[in-house]
Amino acid sequence: MACRIIAEVGLSHEGSLGLAKAFIRASKEAGADAVKFQMHNAAFESSDYENFRVKFSDQDHSRSGYWNRTSFSTQEWKLLKSFADSQEIEFIVSVFSMTALEIALELGVTNFKLGSGDLNNEEFLTEIPKLSINLIVSTGMAFWAEIEQAVKAYEKLPSLAVLQCTSKYPTPLNQVGINIMNEIRKRFNVLTGLSDHSDSLSSSVVAMVNGADYIEKHVIFNRKMFGPDVTSSITFEQLADLTAMRNDFALINQLVDKDTIAQELNEMRDLFGRSLGLKENRPAGHRIERVSEFCLRKPRGGLSWNSKSDFIGQVLKKDYNVGEFLTYKHVESE
Repeated sequence: MACRIIAEVGLSHEGSLGLAKAFIRASKEAGADAVKFQMHNAAFESSDYENFRVKFSDQDHSRSGYWNRTSFSTQEWKLLKSFADSQEIEFIVSVFSMTALEIALELGVTNFKLGSGDLNNEEFLTEIPKLSINLIVSTGMAFWAEIEQAVKAYEKLPSLAVLQCTSKYPTPLNQVGINIMNEIRKRFNVLTGLSDHSDSLSSSVVAMVNGADYIEKHVIFNRKMFGPDVTSSITFEQLADLTAMRNDFALINQLVDKDTIAQELNEMRDLFGRSLGLKENRPAGHRIERVSEFCLRKPRGGLSWNSKSDFIGQVLKKDYNVGEFLTYKHVESE
């Protein structure tokens, strides 16, 4: 399967339905295969003890308040799902509670993501295997034993992808962990890829070269936007560059038959081929005695280099000009 690129919106829509639709449209226009949102429900996932990963908001005094302010109603989620369908882009939801997952299922969502913080969520590990969904899990904070536990729990789902991730925002390039992505594929024989929290395209490109099935990147309209994920995001212009590189990479990797290409280039081969000639103008009566008198000039169409032995010791019967090929008529009596 070709590498699929997921545009991660997260909560960068700030609770605006219009802005969320703009993210969907821009993701499609940039060539992403899927757009992903986070479905938070504070009542079922948060408590008074939950602290901000980064205290970025003067408006929100708790994580619960942030989830509530930026959440959509079920009807609004339905509108977003319908809009994504109309744009012909896959709609993925990151869920953080079974309640959120159940709401998304009612909306017809079939593609889900679990963040690395929920990789060892016992409720998910128990309930999700009972469902028929396509699941992507992230491993940003996980130990190998936790990844193995999740793979065993979810391996019978219709589709399972396990993404390498490093939960640092932004992720330093020397901690992206392409080797871990390759090890995930080797150990578990699952779809894999990179949930890329670096602020550049380089790590995603290297992941593609290493056979990533999925690349997930946070996206923003510009780097002056508000939100906790801006430092680990790329712009839609960069996303378009990434999808273009993905498409080029697929073309570059297509198998090519060398002889078939050579056959197609026959006219070019003639143009760059060579024909036998003499290095200097020679008058009639000149005897050709040395190999050093010969040269090859473009294009192909005259005698080959191997024909030079036919002329050694021969006397020119007509003048030879360097602008022409050497032919047997130059040494034959008329």
